[in-house]
Amino acid sequence: MSRATGYRKAVITGASTGLGAAYADELAHRGSGVVLVARTTDRLETLADRLQKQYGVDAVAMTADLTQRDGQEKVEKLLAEDATIDLLVNNAGFGTLGAFAKLDLKREMDEVELNVVALVRLAHAALGAMLPRGRGAVINLASLSAFQPAPFNATYGATKAYVKSFTESLAEELRGTGVQVQVCCPGFTHTEFQQRAGLNTSRIPAWAWMTAEAVVRRSLEALDKGTVVCVPGAPNWLTASLVRHSPEGLVRRMTGILSKRVLVS
Repeated sequence: MSRATGYRKAVITGASTGLGAAYADELAHRGSGVVLVARTTDRLETLADRLQKQYGVDAVAMTADLTQRDGQEKVEKLLAEDATIDLLVNNAGFGTLGAFAKLDLKREMDEVELNVVALVRLAHAALGAMLPRGRGAVINLASLSAFQPAPFNATYGATKAYVKSFTESLAEELRGTGVQVQVCCPGFTHTEFQQRAGLNTSRIPAWAWMTAEAVVRRSLEALDKGTVVCVPGAPNWLTASLVRHSPEGLVRRMTGILSKRVLVS
């Protein structure tokens, strides 16, 4: 039995749609109980009901707004107190597009709160409970944007760079403890994320896209192998590799040109 199959209960944030829902579906299919966390109660309850009926697992909907401290504390308490939770998928997040100085500051700060602060707080609660037991895992969702500057997507790219660095640092701290972490860095994925961010997808070629289900399968396969940085999809892996070995100034300039022409034009 693989480790991904063997998780007793997983807490998944941003679980009402997209990658979060895909993680919930795949983990329930593998026999894990799931706690689904998001702001949208109706969607969560519908998904929880389907997973229980389809896979015969315990599926619970937990409504929480993770941009707010009371919502974060609600999930932290669950992670600290439920000893059956041995997987946290920190998936909740959103992005904004446009020239930073012209974007709504409140929205940008909510983005930092959700993509970084909530993720750190929940990881802290989960790891604090998992380490004494000597088992468990945390998956933090980042993005291909974590590897490079993201002009016109600056706050989002910066939050995902933080998540990548944070997770890689944790991986070394946790070496030999029985608890593992992974940062999953998908590229363009068919979810509602693009619509919510106001992303112009018409100029993005079909080969650049992955389904949420394919990303999740790759992430869980990588978790089984103990892979810390997972970049699903060959084109995305190649892009990340090229960025790592290219001059920083060139990468910054090229991403600025491409973002302006493809994403926000």
